[in-house]
Amino acid sequence: MYTPFRRVALAVAAATLLLVAACGGTTSATTTTMSDDSTSSEFAFGEPAEPADADRTIEITASDDLTFNPSDVSVTSGETITFRVINEGEIPHDFTLGDEATQNEHEEVMAEMDGMTMPDEPNAIQVAAGETRELTWRFMEDGVVLIGCHQPGHYSAGMRGQVTVGS
Repeated sequence: MYTPFRRVALAVAAATLLLVAACGGTTSATTTTMSDDSTSSEFAFGEPAEPADADRTIEITASDDLTFNPSDVSVTSGETITFRVINEGEIPHDFTLGDEATQNEHEEVMAEMDGMTMPDEPNAIQVAAGETRELTWRFMEDGVVLIGCHQPGHYSAGMRGQVTVGS
């Protein structure tokens, strides 16, 4: 049965999928990439990048105790990082890069989706239990970029971290 809430959640999911497709994103089983026509104006905290352009890979473990390990990492401004996110747990987790506004917006969207699978976005991936996924990002300016998991209750329980970007 479709309730007004489910219709909103389905509309949000469909709009997100259309947005990802319009941005030129492609998704494989393990890697999220963006085409070269992406612009940094979409994100104040950097831009998606191709895995082949990565300067290094940082492994992040997501676990069912609602933590990322490591939860805090440091990168250099201008550096391109592939985050290899390993879900060692038995429940799904996601990995979202963003400023506070981005994290808050993603939290709201995930709550509206009511447990539906999150589509990949340029700055966010869902990682199923036992799965490893990658997201590659170019950090353009000094500052702090937050990491969050927005499966229901995870972010509010503390499943977050940060990327400190310095010169």
